[in-house]
Amino acid sequence: MAPTTTLKNIILAGATGSVGAPILKALLAEPSFNVSVLTRASSSSTFPPSIPTHAVSDAFTEAELTDAFRGHDAVVIATSTTPITKDDLAYRFVNAAVKAGVKRLIPSEFGANNLDPRAQKLVPVYKAKGDLLDYLKTKEAEGLSWTSISCGSWLDWALDPAKSGNFLKIDVANRKAEIWDSGNAQFTVTTSSNTGLAVAQALKNPALSANKQIFLSDFVTSPREIIAALESQTGEKFAIEEKVSGPVVKEARAKFDAGDYNSVYTLLSLSFVSDEDVGYNFAKEQKIWNKDLGLPAATLDEVIKATLEKQKL
Repeated sequence: MAPTTTLKNIILAGATGSVGAPILKALLAEPSFNVSVLTRASSSSTFPPSIPTHAVSDAFTEAELTDAFRGHDAVVIATSTTPITKDDLAYRFVNAAVKAGVKRLIPSEFGANNLDPRAQKLVPVYKAKGDLLDYLKTKEAEGLSWTSISCGSWLDWALDPAKSGNFLKIDVANRKAEIWDSGNAQFTVTTSSNTGLAVAQALKNPALSANKQIFLSDFVTSPREIIAALESQTGEKFAIEEKVSGPVVKEARAKFDAGDYNSVYTLLSLSFVSDEDVGYNFAKEQKIWNKDLGLPAATLDEVIKATLEKQKL
């Protein structure tokens, strides 16, 4: 892609999801973008009349996707994890983007370094996403560039049970938590708002972000540090249940291999809170892009404070 190319017409798939919603908000806040969303014809989700929608069937056929993507400069995928692991939808997105003449695609990465063998070994979805990224690279010669965004954990999302089901095994409302293994595993945290802003900034600066893995990190923390911050700000001790991850990881992986794709969420959760090393401490191993993309600073204490205020806890 030529450095002078601009990306103006953006279409977002998965706009109402946990990561899609903050991405949509950030895209709409950028006046240089024309933003539309991809929806299922059967979906009950609604959008303001000012946001164009492109409806496709639940089958998400390549032909339908190609028609929906035509005329767009960039496609952002923020769909959920399960479809990536059990069918070829992600590949249909890529193929349709190429056929439609799209210039940039941001795949549904938003977690680990999906090319890291440690991550791929523990969590099947990381292997699936890594394979997709390798496939995307083969499309560069056909005019489709890409940007992969890895952000670690969204702590604001993970501590909201309505959104994540207490993903990190920390129940703020009831002042209790599970500690897996040592509880000292270090992992990257990026707020959902900064993740959305990073997507918008990457598209606003296409030459900077073309064909690159972008690693975000507001800060690095651990389960015990999060609990300590919660205890400090609430003035209450949390009831701790100590657990060992090994047998649970083995069981969840066996279930996944037997076709229970929902078991991947157990593996995803434990990849953060257990002592399994999947390379989540991005600041230790990768270039961090927060400053390049102009993201505002965020701290653990600020995220905890906002969490407690939002949930009135």
